[in-house]
Amino acid sequence: MLVSVGPRHAAQWGSVAIGVTDLLGSASAAGTDSWKTRSIYQTMTDRFARSDGSTTSPCNTTAGLYCGGTWRGLINQLDYIQGMGFDAVMISPIIENIVGEVSYGEAYHGYWPLDLYSLNSHFGTHQDLLDLSSALHNRSMYLMMDTVINNMAYITNGSDPATDVNYSVFTPFNSSGYFHPYCEITDYNNYSLAQRCWTGDDIVPLPDLKTEDSTVQSLLESWVEEVMSTYSIDGIRLDAAKHVTPDFLPRFHSATNNTFMTGEVYDSSVDVICNYQNNYLPSVPNYPIYFALLKAFTQGNTSALTNEITVMKRACNDVTALASFSENHDVTRFASLTDDLALAKNVVTFTLLFDGVPLIYQGQEQHFKGSATPENREALWLSGYNTTAPLYQLIAKLNRLRQHIFAIDPEYIAEQSYPIFTGGSEIGIHKGIDGRQVIMILSTQGTASTAYTFNIPVTYAPGVVAMDILNCVNYTVDVNGNLDMFMDKGEPRVLYPVQFMPGSGFWVVDLGYEKFLYHIMF
Repeated sequence: MLVSVGPRHAAQWGSVAIGVTDLLGSASAAGTDSWKTRSIYQTMTDRFARSDGSTTSPCNTTAGLYCGGTWRGLINQLDYIQGMGFDAVMISPIIENIVGEVSYGEAYHGYWPLDLYSLNSHFGTHQDLLDLSSALHNRSMYLMMDTVINNMAYITNGSDPATDVNYSVFTPFNSSGYFHPYCEITDYNNYSLAQRCWTGDDIVPLPDLKTEDSTVQSLLESWVEEVMSTYSIDGIRLDAAKHVTPDFLPRFHSATNNTFMTGEVYDSSVDVICNYQNNYLPSVPNYPIYFALLKAFTQGNTSALTNEITVMKRACNDVTALASFSENHDVTRFASLTDDLALAKNVVTFTLLFDGVPLIYQGQEQHFKGSATPENREALWLSGYNTTAPLYQLIAKLNRLRQHIFAIDPEYIAEQSYPIFTGGSEIGIHKGIDGRQVIMILSTQGTASTAYTFNIPVTYAPGVVAMDILNCVNYTVDVNGNLDMFMDKGEPRVLYPVQFMPGSGFWVVDLGYEKFLYHIMF
């Protein structure tokens, strides 16, 4: 028999709750369309900022221990995030995790849940989280919460997970009846197996919830309704969505009042990814494009990226709702594959200007080089929050352009990108309505590339003056619809018609026949 403790309601979180309708960008208003204009900065709470403001406190990334990042620290560094132009912040799962150290660390990441109705005290208090939510909304920024609903966690340290888990420690799932019997996932591409067997290992097994069970579903729905209302959560990143019973995903999404939700399905298959979006969730991270991006900018395979863009447009209901990313806490950082800064600039440019809701993982703007987990979870404070870093400056410029485009052209949100040319080392991508489109010209040559000019077809009308906003250079389209593009050091180019620049936050100065662009940051 299942033993239900029932929801604890807002009183368990603390004595104060923010009304959902009291804040700008509340959960009731933050549907998929409203998120399409946003760009997300993904933080790992324990590794982003300490309450004491330290930029020197050591953090042994490899050891996998708590390093001291908090919600209060995040509040204190919101200027750093907003300085890049981000208008949404993602935080780690907030709930209480298991306590204890194993051979590969502690639950600093937030993915080892113990009690859904208590907060992770390492990250802060109930009031700290309320204050973070309020601080973001006061800046007209959204709050996204990373969320685990597939499993709980238990330390067995090598003993048998089938017999040595004490289910009574979990809240609210305090009986074995809430969980699938233990079995090992021997093939993660076998989705049936992956959805009924346990993730984790025999050191920290992750007991797999019966998310097909109506009681489990009701408890999860009650919990998410409550936590979103209490903390005015605007969006959810759903961890391990591929391991959750698929038919429960739309029901769980509905329990959030259809707030934007992107569910992790770690798979390179276009068919798998688009099946999840077409049938279960409004959004999933765009892993097929991520893997194609790596092929283009670490192997020089330009056609892998342009082909995947074309295929996904045909297979997914709405690629503009997917989460666009090039780094996250589960994958090797790009700079560990190649530390070439020019290639990193191309990748960041694509991530922010391609279809979907862009997501930049903390440290990407500092060109962090961590390899596979846990090395890719470095403490950001050790960078000193350097706002002069090249990628920080690039992200700020791209976010400003993106926000300007949305302000003057609401239809841009729904327009899907398409390749306009694929060369041996260049890629041209068009996004937007003809006449006011953005054109990205990306290079796979890297920093060692020498200067050259090549004639490329663009989709502007003859005579249009298009400005490369990254280098303050403008080009006039010739009678054949082409322009001569100057390339150097493997860096990207981003073209936008000069006539639509007023009001962008850039200054366009007309000096006779020439126009020069200055960004207000400089």
